[in-house]
Amino acid sequence: MSAADRRRVRGPRVLVLSAVVLLLAIFLVPSLQKWLEQRSEIGRLNAQITQQQQDLATAQAAQERWKDDAYVMTQARERLRYVLPGEVPYVVDGESDADQVSPQRAATTVPKSAAAWYENIWESLRLAGNDTVAPVQTPGLGSTGSSTTTK
Repeated sequence: MSAADRRRVRGPRVLVLSAVVLLLAIFLVPSLQKWLEQRSEIGRLNAQITQQQQDLATAQAAQERWKDDAYVMTQARERLRYVLPGEVPYVVDGESDADQVSPQRAATTVPKSAAAWYENIWESLRLAGNDTVAPVQTPGLGSTGSSTTTK
């Protein structure tokens, strides 16, 4: 066979081979795409299963904590403000930045009275009986500068 004859025979073979490859590509590409989508879905579902297993373990640990009487008592004190018999509960209402101040600094900012505590009480009782209140002169602290009238 000559070179021209080979080209004539090779041409239809290449054309048929190209057509077969094209048909395979047409039929296999959607299947391959579906397979890749399913692999991605399987990976996503496995991650979701792992997360749910972790959530379940956390919930089971919390459930186990509630079986401990000390934990239940602590939660009752914190959440429901329960106290034991003989204890005195104190509730601070409102927001305060007292926790942000160190105890040493807070102690230095408290005004010190030169008078004894009973003198302050006596002065308070004396002023409570007046109809009009003059500027308050607290022993040891000086004037507060407030002047109010009652009734």
